[in-house]
Amino acid sequence: MTDVFQRNVRLFILRSIILSVYQGIYDVIFNLYILNMGFHEDFLGTMLAVSLLTSSIASVPAGILCDRFNKRKLMLIFTLLSFLSIVPLFLTSSPLVLLFFSAVGGLCGSVSAVCATPFLTENCEHDTVRVFSMNSAFSWMASIAGNAAGGAMPLLLLRLLPVAGQYRMTMLVALSLLLAGWSVLLFMKDGTGKPSSRKPFKIRFSPNLTKFTLISALMGVGTGAIVPYFNVYFTKVLGAGPSEIGIVFAATNALMVVGFAITPRLTSWLGKVRAASLTQMASIPFLVLMALSTNFMMGSFAYTSRMFLMNLGGPAVTSLQMEMIDPEERGFAIGFMSTVSGVVVAAATYASGLFMAQGNYLLPYVATCIAYILAAGLLYHFFKDSERSPDSAVAEQAQRYKLSA
Repeated sequence: MTDVFQRNVRLFILRSIILSVYQGIYDVIFNLYILNMGFHEDFLGTMLAVSLLTSSIASVPAGILCDRFNKRKLMLIFTLLSFLSIVPLFLTSSPLVLLFFSAVGGLCGSVSAVCATPFLTENCEHDTVRVFSMNSAFSWMASIAGNAAGGAMPLLLLRLLPVAGQYRMTMLVALSLLLAGWSVLLFMKDGTGKPSSRKPFKIRFSPNLTKFTLISALMGVGTGAIVPYFNVYFTKVLGAGPSEIGIVFAATNALMVVGFAITPRLTSWLGKVRAASLTQMASIPFLVLMALSTNFMMGSFAYTSRMFLMNLGGPAVTSLQMEMIDPEERGFAIGFMSTVSGVVVAAATYASGLFMAQGNYLLPYVATCIAYILAAGLLYHFFKDSERSPDSAVAEQAQRYKLSA
């Protein structure tokens, strides 16, 4: 990579690290903060669903903006707006205000999220699996610090504030990380992709985009049904406190760092499609174990194993998507996939919150198992021959990687 590419990639990874520390704190604290203000899982589910729904609705317009305008500048503008919309969530207990700013935050965050992957792709040339794996590894490593901080900070505030106050203060302190992540964008250079604002925009639904969208939608069932509620699962089902949750989340993220370090080797050996499909299928038994467990140690083991295997092939899938989609349409493609997936995630999050409010924690896990099995099976079915086709862009990219490894 050239010096400009290397600088942008390094700064992008630094930004990912900073934002991942914040996300690690958020993952431990936010749901507990809402519940300790006196709300129940049904309102929490509504709040999360509103954010996801507005984010998904905004994803296609965000993708169009990404393809037609400067990606770095878009991220600068909308990351700042996202920060401004998150602050009120920790300053009020009004249900209407919480729902309104959840919606605004989802909308603003959508643009930055859609722009990020194409921007990084533009700056990592051909070695996409290695760069995406490196970014994921450092992000998960940073999440360890965030999880640990999210578990420890309420304990430090234990004698000073009530429980909800401890959580609120923890999140307000963590918001400084969002500003730090935004400031890193100021030091980046614009990517190599040229905005196409003067060209007429044409929407094309290629067969590959349709297939990736279907797979993303199925994955969205699990993302919505169980992932937002992992800390609720540990609290209500396993009887864990925030410090224990922080330790488990941090240990899981530490294991993920090891996983992402071996992802390039795994994909070089098996291929992107086979590696992702097999690891996702291997995670299903541990998801079943989570659903059936009421023991903290057993549930923690199942959670860690499930997270490790389910996310191991993530960089390979992202790389595959970017290689099989036209560079000038990547923003729209990501936006469209995000929209469809986001609607599914929002619906699953809302429905899961209703079930959990009634004490039914099993059904969301059953639905997730079925959806993940279908998603992994379709990924293999649709793309199992893609990396072997001599005319395929994926084969060319895989060959380049093998020669440079």
